[in-house]
Amino acid sequence: MYSNKMKAVILAGGFGTRLREVVKDVPKPMAPITGKPFLEHQINFLRDQGLEDIILSVHYKSAIIKSHFGEGIRHGVNITYSEEDTPLGTAGAIKLAQKYIDEPFFVLNGDSYADVNLSEFLAFHKSNKGLCSMILTETEDNSQYGNVVMQDDKITSFSEKTPSQNLLVNAGVYLFEPGIFELIPSERKVSLEREIFPELARRGELRGHIHNGYFMDIGRPETYAKFKQDFLKKLSSSQDINVREAMKIVSDNRTDLLLITDKEKKLLGIVNDNILKKYLVEGGEVIDSISKAMVRNPEKVGQIDDDETRIYELLQSGTRHVPILDNEGKIRDIKFREDEIKIENFPTLRGKSPLRISFAGGGTDLPYFFEKYGGAVINTTINQYCYATVKKRADSKIIIESNDADEEVVLDGKNLKYNGEHEIIKSVFNIINPGFGMDFYLHNDVPPGRGLGSSASFAGLITKLIGGLQGIEYDDETIAETAYKAEVEELKIPGGKQDQYAAVFGGFNWIEFGQGDKKIMHPLRIKENTLDELRGHLTLCYTGNEHSSRQQHKKQEKTFQENEIEIAARLQNLKGVATEIKESLLSVRPNFERIGELLHTSWENKRRLSPNISNKRTDNLYEVGIKNGAYGGKLLGSGGGGYILFIHPPKKRNQLVRALEGEEGQLLNFDFETRGTRTWVIDR
Repeated sequence: MYSNKMKAVILAGGFGTRLREVVKDVPKPMAPITGKPFLEHQINFLRDQGLEDIILSVHYKSAIIKSHFGEGIRHGVNITYSEEDTPLGTAGAIKLAQKYIDEPFFVLNGDSYADVNLSEFLAFHKSNKGLCSMILTETEDNSQYGNVVMQDDKITSFSEKTPSQNLLVNAGVYLFEPGIFELIPSERKVSLEREIFPELARRGELRGHIHNGYFMDIGRPETYAKFKQDFLKKLSSSQDINVREAMKIVSDNRTDLLLITDKEKKLLGIVNDNILKKYLVEGGEVIDSISKAMVRNPEKVGQIDDDETRIYELLQSGTRHVPILDNEGKIRDIKFREDEIKIENFPTLRGKSPLRISFAGGGTDLPYFFEKYGGAVINTTINQYCYATVKKRADSKIIIESNDADEEVVLDGKNLKYNGEHEIIKSVFNIINPGFGMDFYLHNDVPPGRGLGSSASFAGLITKLIGGLQGIEYDDETIAETAYKAEVEELKIPGGKQDQYAAVFGGFNWIEFGQGDKKIMHPLRIKENTLDELRGHLTLCYTGNEHSSRQQHKKQEKTFQENEIEIAARLQNLKGVATEIKESLLSVRPNFERIGELLHTSWENKRRLSPNISNKRTDNLYEVGIKNGAYGGKLLGSGGGGYILFIHPPKKRNQLVRALEGEEGQLLNFDFETRGTRTWVIDR
């Protein structure tokens, strides 16, 4: 019938201006029909024909639609939302949904109903090989619809709401090939009816399939009322049917009500699912006349002259349906108790998380070392950040738009697979399991893989943002630990813990790690003058080579296991260097030349931990730095590439910068950041 990937788009974003006098406070597709929104009837129609992947294109009062349908579980379908920030027109809305579609797809107008056999329509479309096929129907008044000129099955002319002699009109059901997206301009309002269909007709790419069955457009008060009456007729039957037939009608209509009438349409009795089941349990047969099973002379009926208060009281007395009778006992209407929709919030949050530079102690924060020997690091966050804006979705999709990628990425939050793309988002999402999807908009001041702890910073930011969407304010340690687990436990990336804690807490920190995963954070109260002087003594230079911390840490752990005594001694030296740098920065007169010498010692020790920590490019830039005035320095991160941190006399800065740039080193201007990961609400 359909491929597993075939989808249907319902255009449900319109304002419904013409209908507002009778349908207030809800978007047009949510206009009530027999106790259910019109949109629910459309979804049931699609599901009954085997289409379960539905994209709802929404805009006006979208929260009402999203709150009612969610991700579609209650309705037996899988719903994805494509939401317009500003109205894009019928074609623009389809273009916006392109990221969810990769096969031929159906489109339904959100205010039209046609009981089309979609399998036959698909067969027609495939046999004609056009970009678009359209359901057509005959009507006496074509001034309210798009009308066409046909030559065999080909539509040679399409004009929107233009009176003509031709009685064939657009019924609002379409089948498109993915190639249609090439014809729709991006990021502007585009109309199917006024731009795309006329162009397709001109190209000979538009086909028409005539539908002789039911069709109604509910976009006007009179047609909305007519559709309601037509649907109400489905809820009544003569008493000439049996119980089995009544059960099928109740099931097909999904309204759990069937009114039994005589030939004059006077009410004789009612049945619903419970009444029918009770009858069968008590010994009735499915072949029995419905007159035996129905409840005669039901008490809870209204009269045509009853006021709203009386009808409301009846609906609140334990029934969901109240037939409205005239003075002769004929059915004139049915009032339904409509469940109040709890409008959910789909907030938007934004945040940023700082990157860090580590002065000393890196490597001692790795569990295989500190669990046995204890570790300590000194680091600070800087004013270079990871940024993210995130919006809660009503479905399970994860949409990622990043400055690191040319195209948006669409993921299924229920089936996240680690394949090397957007691993941090996937791992944090899997750990927290928020139960809803979200849109991510990401950018970074510095690309990842440069030794500034960007992955840990990003993991902490995503953790905090997801918590915010959940309405949970995670404490800083929980955020840092979740970020660590996302990388080390979920993604199996070996690494230390300083980066996560540094980014989340922010500022200058002395962090001690001990047995039993014990961590002690010591925010350092360094004098402002010392910070100003330190900043003037530091330069960051990018080597031009990114690094993979995953591979670096694996190699370093292997080296540690093979030669623990020697490597542990070198790591102890690094811990001692970190201690001396901390004491110097906290002293009355810090000795920056000595700090430079300590960094140099730290770098020399770190290089000996593994042959993969440095390379010719890094060694050359480091040597250039030393020859041009630097006291010392170190490669940040786990090694293999990234930024070198130099410490030097301020008067040597210009000489150092010229020399490094002469070697095609890339300098990064920065300052210290005292705050850690933070988020804020943009839209509730």
